[in-house]
Order: sequence, then structure tokens, then C-alpha cells
Amino acid sequence: MNVTLPEQIPPLAEKFVAACTQEGIPAVPDYNGAEQIGASVLQFTIKNNARHSAAVAFLKPVLERKNLTVISQSRVHKIILQNKRATGIEVSDARGTVTQHFANKEVILSAGAFQSPQILLLSGIGSAEELKKFGIECTHELPGVGKNLQDHYWSGVSCKTNIPTSNSTLKPLNTITALLKYLFTKKGPLARSPLEANAFYCSESQLNRPDIQFHFGSLGISGDYSTDFYDINTFTKEDGLGILAIILHPKSRGFVSLQNNNPESAPLIQPNIFQHPADRELLTKALKKAINIIHAPAFQPYLKGEINWPAQLDDAFLQEHINKTLETLYHPVGTCKMGSDEMAVVDAQLKVRGIEDLRVIDASIMPTIVSGNTNAPTIMIAEKGAHMILTN
Repeated sequence: MNVTLPEQIPPLAEKFVAACTQEGIPAVPDYNGAEQIGASVLQFTIKNNARHSAAVAFLKPVLERKNLTVISQSRVHKIILQNKRATGIEVSDARGTVTQHFANKEVILSAGAFQSPQILLLSGIGSAEELKKFGIECTHELPGVGKNLQDHYWSGVSCKTNIPTSNSTLKPLNTITALLKYLFTKKGPLARSPLEANAFYCSESQLNRPDIQFHFGSLGISGDYSTDFYDINTFTKEDGLGILAIILHPKSRGFVSLQNNNPESAPLIQPNIFQHPADRELLTKALKKAINIIHAPAFQPYLKGEINWPAQLDDAFLQEHINKTLETLYHPVGTCKMGSDEMAVVDAQLKVRGIEDLRVIDASIMPTIVSGNTNAPTIMIAEKGAHMILTN
């Protein structure tokens, strides 16, 4: 797995770091090094200017191993239990055929913060009262399964620029040019992330870890809220920049449950965003800091007018802006948390408490969410879990 900087640092990314320093956030050369708090260009898990996923880095190179069989387009229905010992799994394929696969040693559950608890619940592991609602017999009482859901949430600010940014790449001719350049040279606008720089920040001086994160991108957002972040066709072609203001340690807790006892159904996901009022207060504070960063002298030569998203900067409008723009950063964790209290699902060896030969190894085991992106920490959990299995 490669963690690296982009080959060519976009100019506005450097201006973002400079603007942060002018607003009291120091520049830091490596936020994965000795000091996390500060501003810097983003590091990426990339290779040959393409996202280097865990599947590409770890699984693809060993697909030909005789002791490995990969079955795709399948869904795990449940874990097979015998006398509180995991012995295998029940799976359906794309045609709906149900088969069972049995383990010689352990069953490892790595389905993520949403589907790991779903599979445990479908297997009868969870709250007996909750399982009864779906007609599932409780084979092992573990009330913490699916509870403790945490994520990172953000809103953002944007301003138009007088220099070309990623918005220009969205123009049809520029898109074709950029695509051809990437296909033939692996360079150009499509060879880098739309997010270019990052900052970790403490909202209070007494904090020993950041509670706010900023992502900077050379990409402007329409001020009329017509931009759909999941539809590239809705992004404005007018050049701009944007800052995502992210809260890292929300006090609110959500949960994952079942909609029914059908394994083919999606789980019920209730994030309970802003259940605790402190989270909205912190996000508001983060937005105001992002506004100050855009107003810093380092950005002024490149801006075209005032901040246009949100169109007004008073407190009342900021709350309306948050309501319209609030997004997840897709960092769900915590629903099979590690610990020793009554709500813990796995122990320090990632073994499901009270069940033999069953471990959960993914982001769901985090008791509390980390102070940053979850991709690398989850890979670390997998590395540590693999070591535990081999040395068991």
C-alpha cells in the first residue's frame, strides 16, 4: 500500500496552506508523522496516478494462491453456529442459490460498519428483544451489536475564482482533452483528486487532539444549491474553490438494525445526526473558521467576488445552509465495538464475546472514531487482526 503526495501540487493547494497559517493553523509537513495538527497538501493511497485500493494492494496479487478462493456477486445470509461456536457461513449467489461453507478454524467477518452488525443480527447474535421483532431466535445475547454508530459529517463553503480550476475541466472539450491525457500519459486533471489539501484543527486550546478537519478542493459549488454531489452534470462550469468543514468527534450516536429477517434486504441505518446539540455547534464553528480561511490574504488575488455558498454569512443563514448541505464523509465505524463493557461486541483479540471461533475485523470494531480519514486506520486494523489470527 503506497501513501504518497501527488506528483505536482496544484497552486491553490499551496495557497490554502498559506491561508491556514495566516488564520493560526500552522503548516505541518506530514500529518501522519510526529505532529497531526496543522495544514498540508493531502497524502493519497495511489500508484501510477490511480487509487490503490486495499483489493488491488492486498487481494489481487494473491488471487492465484491455492489456499484462496474468491466468490463474488454473493451475499452472506448468516453465520452458522453450533453450541455458540462459529462453524461456517450460509451464502446465496447471483442466481439465488443458497450454499453453506464450513470453516476448519475460524470465521472472519469483515463486512464493514453496516453489514457486519447486520450479519450478526441475522445470525441471532444481538439484543434478544430486538431480534424478537423480526422473528429471529436469539442464539447469543449481545446488546451492543449495531449500536454506537459514528461518522464524520461536514458542510462547506465555496467562492468563485479568477483562475481556472477543476470546474473548467467539466466543460465538454476540456473533459475529452483531460480524459485523453490521462489515458495516454496518466497525467493531467484526472490524475489527481478533486480534494487537494487538508488541515487538522483544535476548536479549543485545551484539546489534545483535533476535533475539526478541513478538506480543500479547487472546485466551486453553485450558490443556488443546485449542485448534486452525486451527479457530475450538476456541477457549475464556473471556476471556483471550496472548503469542507468536518467535525471529527461527534457526540451523537446512531445505530444499525434490520428492516426485516430477509438477508437480501438492506440494513436499517439511523445515524442520529445532531442528536447531541454540541455537534451542530461545533460544525457551525468549523464553518466560520473555513470562511475566515477563504478571507485570508493568501487567497485574495485569486478570488472573484465574495463567498457565494452560503450566500449570507450570518448565524441564521449558516444554520439554514447546514440543513441544506449536511453530508457524511463516509467514515462509519463503531457498530461492533471492541471493549470489555456490556455493550462491547468484540474483545481485545477482535473475537466476538461469548462466541468461539468468530472474529470481526473491520472499522466496526472502533470504540470511538479516529481523528481523520478511516481508510488507513482500517487497513491497520486488518493488518493487526491478521497478525492475531496467525499467532493465535
